[in-house]
Amino acid sequence: MIREKIRSFTEDVCDHNGYTNEVKEEIEYTLSIFLFEITKIFIVILLFSLLGLFKEISLVMIVMGLTKPFTGGYHESTQIKCLVATIILSGIIIILSINNNLNFISIILLNLINIFSVYHQAPIINEDMPLTREDLIRKNRIIATISCIIFFIIALILSSKGIYSSIITWTLVIDSCLMFNKKYKIKIKGD
Repeated sequence: MIREKIRSFTEDVCDHNGYTNEVKEEIEYTLSIFLFEITKIFIVILLFSLLGLFKEISLVMIVMGLTKPFTGGYHESTQIKCLVATIILSGIIIILSINNNLNFISIILLNLINIFSVYHQAPIINEDMPLTREDLIRKNRIIATISCIIFFIIALILSSKGIYSSIITWTLVIDSCLMFNKKYKIKIKGD
């Protein structure tokens, strides 16, 4: 329902302004990601804040929000299912971080695996989040990889500051694992 409204709105705006189908596809993809993610982030942060985990869930949502749109992968068919999956995954990440505080070497090794996986697999394209333009696929791969590298550096800096480096690392590990839950992947030339 929401996707149809986004598609209709995007078509109206693009037709009125004479945009190409490529620009229309990019606008529709960006708008849908933005609206779905903002709504989901607000609800999840509110729920976990009621449990006294505001800082932890905020960090999970920041890392997810700045990497997941570019890596693709796991998508649910409805926004309710997506919200439930995000709540469950966020809970798992926080529980892992509290119970398995990672040392410096573990942070390095897990993040190197994350960066390798993202660089070689992202973005995952499926029916729920189609992306067909080669330049957008490359752009998303580069943004996803750079985001993971930046969060890796932040995790290293925070490695002596409690569970925050573990939250960043476990979030990237879970996100990386979810990239391999795919129906198909569109191969681009030169890969």
